[in-house]
Amino acid sequence: RDYSLVTASCGFGKDFRKGILKKGMCYGDDACFVARHRSADVLGVADGVGGWRDYGVDPSQFSGTLMRTCERLVKEGRFVPSNPVGILTAGYCELLQNKVPLLGSSTACIVVLDRTSHRLHTANLGDSGFLVVRGGEVVHRSDEQQHYFNTPFQLSIAPPEAEGVVLSD
Repeated sequence: RDYSLVTASCGFGKDFRKGILKKGMCYGDDACFVARHRSADVLGVADGVGGWRDYGVDPSQFSGTLMRTCERLVKEGRFVPSNPVGILTAGYCELLQNKVPLLGSSTACIVVLDRTSHRLHTANLGDSGFLVVRGGEVVHRSDEQQHYFNTPFQLSIAPPEAEGVVLSD
């Protein structure tokens, strides 16, 4: 029996009413990807932190770049299906080494369906999350991770003068 993820993606950014739409799988400050490799189906979601806008930073740049990087790693086969944390870690490390300065932060969630073992592997950071639904029933829900109210765990790249002040998990 062949297993695969059944996914759909839809979203509207807060500036949708202004007629501002972005290409690709970006919705406002957020981004996602769905990628298929010979051994696994992978879904990723990054929820960009809109507060960066107050500092002149486009929050969608961080989340979009993180998800595009993770998607590329999957398509190139540079991942282990049983280790979704590795996909997120490798993607984030590439952002840190990026020659073009990038500022911002996001929560992130990666779900991998290993078609060889028929197992679902997940990584979730912050208040993004996922549900596993079987037969119309929720059989698993990811846990939120927050420092305190409205301050979820997140991956971030802060300007040098803000090092140690901005949270990064």
